[in-house]
Amino acid sequence: MAVLEEKGIIKIDLKTTRSSTSVFETGSLSMSSIHVDSSNIASPPKPLLIISPTDEGTYPVLLFLHGFVLRNIFHTQILRHISSYGFIVVAPQLYGLISPSGMKEIRSAAAVTNWLSSGLQSMLPERVKPDLQKLAISGHSRGGKAAFALALGYAETSLKFSALVGLDPVGGKGKCCQTDPKILTFLPHSFNLTIPVCVIGTVLAG
Repeated sequence: MAVLEEKGIIKIDLKTTRSSTSVFETGSLSMSSIHVDSSNIASPPKPLLIISPTDEGTYPVLLFLHGFVLRNIFHTQILRHISSYGFIVVAPQLYGLISPSGMKEIRSAAAVTNWLSSGLQSMLPERVKPDLQKLAISGHSRGGKAAFALALGYAETSLKFSALVGLDPVGGKGKCCQTDPKILTFLPHSFNLTIPVCVIGTVLAG
């Protein structure tokens, strides 16, 4: 960024100011996509898509929950983009064509979270380590609601989340038609969260 100092006044030269990087550009790290099934006792409770940097290092972890009756692989492009900036992304396939109850989905996400401490390291590239003290959770659509519910403690997890991101989170068709569990109380401070929270939405509905 070009900064000019003249007579004690700092001015920014907008003509020559350019961002060194753009969030739309792929990060500098190489990545590997790892598909893990749930076929044996040592496997995770749900099939996983793991996208990890391959460069040696310790990286924060993002747990990403897919949207309503979607496949985790549908989000591969954006998840690879995130990973290229230094994140290990874990995206479970929580269910198939038939969606479970909201609480069953949340418990499944909790089970994957609890597996991370014992199982994630063995699935990663050599010399890559997860920093589970920096575990974020995110989800799209119904998965966004599940992410909020999990962060709010609707299912018990052995790990704590350090950040929460909802991508177009959906809790139902409207105020009177929420899906279970009904996490929207419409009362002030009902989301008593002490971690950073971000909601990214394309529309305002209802």
